[in-house]
Amino acid sequence: MTITAADLIRREVHYCASSLIHSLSMGAHAVTRNTDMGRHLSDLTEQALELASPIPDYEEAAREAGWTFSPYPDNSPAKNHEPGYWSRPCDEDEANDEDEDGNPIKSADKAEWACDLDDIEPYDREVFEHWIVSDWLADKLAAKGEKVDKDFAGLTIWARTTTGQAISCDHVIKEITAELND
Repeated sequence: MTITAADLIRREVHYCASSLIHSLSMGAHAVTRNTDMGRHLSDLTEQALELASPIPDYEEAAREAGWTFSPYPDNSPAKNHEPGYWSRPCDEDEANDEDEDGNPIKSADKAEWACDLDDIEPYDREVFEHWIVSDWLADKLAAKGEKVDKDFAGLTIWARTTTGQAISCDHVIKEITAELND
């Protein structure tokens, strides 16, 4: 059975929690920790502040600096560990690997490591909305690099970095839907 992105959203996205997260994050430093209730509220406001904070985007920063992502060949033993690797051409003196033709390259298993190798600061992806989602969808979103909190006062919250369009139009939702239909 084929599932659409709209079906996925109807099933796995429950409510918008943007106003709640925003309100709590604004009071993160004003709450006293002198009582048990104050400590719990302080912890919750700190979680809200984390959910409202930008998400570091290492992939875009690495691409802008000349790094490219390549999937491992099907017969590579590494394919069971990571879905691919990042690389960029370089001079021999700065290489840590070589390509299939023997040319010097820098390579890294993750975009974050590529940025670290070249001292590249990640771009910040601003969080625009917060949605209560299922644990299943939260796991799928987290695996795609999205920010989620699976215990925000008993709720599972997704920090959405897009706005102004239906959630079913988000690239990450379309990817998850396509994987379900494969």
